[in-house]
Amino acid sequence: MSVKEEILGIIEALKYTTNQPDKIIHGKGPRMIIRECKIVDVKDCEGIILEGRTEGNKIYGKIIVKEGYKFKDPIHMCFGITQENVEQEIYIDIILEDNSEITLMSHCSFIKGKVKHIMFGNIKVGKNAKFTYKEVHYHGKDGEILVKPDVNIEIEENGIYISEFTLTKGRIGKLEINQNIIAKDNSVIDVIVKTYATGDDIVYINENVKLVGKRAKAMLRSKGAARDKSKITLKLRIEGIGDETRGHIDCTEIIKGEAYVESIPIVVVNNETARITHEAAIGSVDKKQLETLMAKGLDEEEATELIVKGMLGED
Repeated sequence: MSVKEEILGIIEALKYTTNQPDKIIHGKGPRMIIRECKIVDVKDCEGIILEGRTEGNKIYGKIIVKEGYKFKDPIHMCFGITQENVEQEIYIDIILEDNSEITLMSHCSFIKGKVKHIMFGNIKVGKNAKFTYKEVHYHGKDGEILVKPDVNIEIEENGIYISEFTLTKGRIGKLEINQNIIAKDNSVIDVIVKTYATGDDIVYINENVKLVGKRAKAMLRSKGAARDKSKITLKLRIEGIGDETRGHIDCTEIIKGEAYVESIPIVVVNNETARITHEAAIGSVDKKQLETLMAKGLDEEEATELIVKGMLGED
């Protein structure tokens, strides 16, 4: 397959995760483009190093943002799978040196079934650095996909880590997210996961935050919906260790049909100056909202979908 054909395939796949696939692929900004188990394109620029190599179905990548460099425009990392029976293993290291800043947009579009996407990541956010990570997934329509990212994150003094994971269109298949975060003095964490499970989809979210530094702060949020015979399990944990640490866990989930949702917030405090809180709301759509929309001419199914999309922040 020619490079041109590889690029055209990626553009077709990315239409499910972004409305600007051509701009991402052909733009001037830094990017790493991967199709199946092949790195199609890597482009860095002054202040940032992007490296990638492959060994069979294993893909090794590294992103280093040099000290003092701050990027206003996002960096793009695109994973496209357009064939069946593909297994990807991703090993990625992301390092933000002190006083640096980037937004990384990760587009993961798997449009065919029987796909495994396994990722092992290490992220280090330096002193006074800010890392915003936005990850959008599309897993096709047949539910035969396994996605399992395992990520370890360390945030240095005054560092900021913002993460948003979205998988709300098409089927999910099986999704398992494991994320471990260590936060040092005055660091800030804001993590949100948005999922919409249907059919027999299975979602398991395991997030563990240790606030070891003074005045470190963390917010863990989950917004989702489960219908049919799908299952969502949320295990969100914040441990307040350092002086004056603050944390909050917030879960909002809508359930319909024979679906199952389990929320397990874990708050641990072993410092009298720390404060960690949690709240969860799991249940059917709001009856008053449903009745209002149905009074405007929508049937129950259409009204439910509109409420779910509004909760998930979709257009």
